[in-house]
Amino acid sequence: MTETALRGLITDSLLLWGVWGRCVWTNDGLLVSTVLGRRVLVRRGSEVERPARWIMQVVAENGGAACPDRSAGSIVGLLGALRKVLGAVRAGGRSLRVVPSGGPTAPLQHRGAQAPRSEAEKSDDPACSPEELAEATPVSVVTGFLGSGKTTLIQKVLQDPRFARTAVIVNEFGEIGLDHDVLASSSDALIRLSTGCLCCAVRSDLIETLLDLHRRRADGEVDFERIIIETSGLADPVPILQSLLTDKAVATLFNLDGVLTLVDALHGSATIATHVEARRQVAVADRILVTKTDVTAPSAALLDDLRALNPNAPHAFAVHGAATLDWLFELDASRNARRAAETLIVGDSAPRHTGAHESIVLTSASPIPALALTLLLQALADHAGDRLLRVKGLVLVAEMPDRPALVHGVQHVFAAPEWLEAWPSPEQHTRIVFIGTSIPRRWPVRLLEAITEDVLDAQRPALTGTPRRAIAPLP
Repeated sequence: MTETALRGLITDSLLLWGVWGRCVWTNDGLLVSTVLGRRVLVRRGSEVERPARWIMQVVAENGGAACPDRSAGSIVGLLGALRKVLGAVRAGGRSLRVVPSGGPTAPLQHRGAQAPRSEAEKSDDPACSPEELAEATPVSVVTGFLGSGKTTLIQKVLQDPRFARTAVIVNEFGEIGLDHDVLASSSDALIRLSTGCLCCAVRSDLIETLLDLHRRRADGEVDFERIIIETSGLADPVPILQSLLTDKAVATLFNLDGVLTLVDALHGSATIATHVEARRQVAVADRILVTKTDVTAPSAALLDDLRALNPNAPHAFAVHGAATLDWLFELDASRNARRAAETLIVGDSAPRHTGAHESIVLTSASPIPALALTLLLQALADHAGDRLLRVKGLVLVAEMPDRPALVHGVQHVFAAPEWLEAWPSPEQHTRIVFIGTSIPRRWPVRLLEAITEDVLDAQRPALTGTPRRAIAPLP
């Protein structure tokens, strides 16, 4: 790692932590000083100091060492120790959480308080098989600002026979107008429709609602194979996504299938400029549906805003409320392959800014060691978790170069990587999109370079003069 690269990485980290300071190279190493008078000297460990790869020394006012040298085995450990010494412990993020990909770890327990369905009822309504209960149920989140057309879309979903085994979680029944579609009501919180859909109102807690739906299905009271959650127009979707990823029971039984964001073509630009919730709704989207295009064509400014907030999300346009539901909710089995292909379709790697949000695209032609990927996710969570709205991308992992790893996360929570069967295009390289607030543009790239170099250096055979493996330059 060059002196310039190390200085750039630590300078960016200071900005990320909210620490006012500067970095200057001296004969002894990189001197990091802050406006509060703290000074720390950082240098690379020598061969005799291994396995320590980085040495950090707190400098006293008289220029001597204020305490014994501290060592770190990786750049990730160095950044964590440096942040603590500089008094920025709470800045940036929280500990990394990786959630399972789904599938219950214990047999489902039926609730004795409810009677099972009769054979006649089962014949009229196909029950979930044991295999379906054993698999994680896909959950799609539909979000968008007030007036964007979420209710119209949900109405079409409920009327479409292809969604006959879909449970839709909404905020209030009154917003949907289901009177003519209601077949039966098993409780005041659950409505079953003539199409076979379920409509469930969130009373207090989304987690409780999801787990209650799962229990009802296990008991044979209801039947569904996927869930759609409609958020309120003023909701920040990030806490909802975190709930789906962080709760152990929910993360085991349900799988976040994607986020669909609706944007009003008529008022979208003004809404995005005025409301931070609207910007966050766009930023976390996997797909974007521009509505009311029969009233007005989407302006170039609106499309620029959408690309700036989320360059990775493909767009569709709805006329008179009509949209291709199978595209929006990915009803076929090619979901992962198509998502992977869309991850690679990004016009350029230049950062884009809209308000306080920005998108950064990281690309690398070199295979990344699996350990380096793990350390990268840990560092992102530790130092930038609170500033990251969404991370999504394909990674070329050195140990499995023919099978790309699809990674995605929300703030400090990352789903376990999904290993695809093959690359979706001839371009087999790492491409990760970061969407967040006030993240230094070069910090993710510099961080990955430093981590990868550390890992490759540790894997180098202990033979004198053995050259290190070259790292292809990042665009």
